[in-house]
Amino acid sequence: MGTRSAIGYELPSGRIKAVYCHWDGHPKHQLPILIEHYNTLDKVKALIKPGSMSSLRTRETWDSQLPASKTKEGVYVRDDEGLLMYDIDRDPQPLYHHERGNGPWNADGSDYADPPHVNASIKAAINWWRGSCCEHMYVFIPGIGWEHYDLDEPEPQPKFTKIKQLLSSVL
Repeated sequence: MGTRSAIGYELPSGRIKAVYCHWDGHPKHQLPILIEHYNTLDKVKALIKPGSMSSLRTRETWDSQLPASKTKEGVYVRDDEGLLMYDIDRDPQPLYHHERGNGPWNADGSDYADPPHVNASIKAAINWWRGSCCEHMYVFIPGIGWEHYDLDEPEPQPKFTKIKQLLSSVL
């Protein structure tokens, strides 16, 4: 079972545009990736444009042969980021649901491969994504940076700002 999350950004109108991400949505996993690889509005827009995703950053493809590659000693092979490597893999990137196509993980005709969803406000987005079984929500605020909301809290508040991001990068 994955730790589900929503990842998106604030539009100039204050609306929130976001997508579903199935695996490893915990802040200790997602925030470092978001801060390092998706630190501008253009990068965030490009990230969510393809729609819902299985994983924010992986080498795996829908065609990857499981289990992951191992050394002669039986140790899993990992890249410099610590990501598992597979016989059929690619450079680290998101794994989108639309990439399933008509293969064994067929997304056609299912509820996967959803496009980005737009909510009227942060509060509406919190309610929408909480209702979609997400446990965390990450919103890129232009000029501020990433904000994290723990959707398991009764009244989620932003827990991460640009100032905290800058401090964590130098500490």
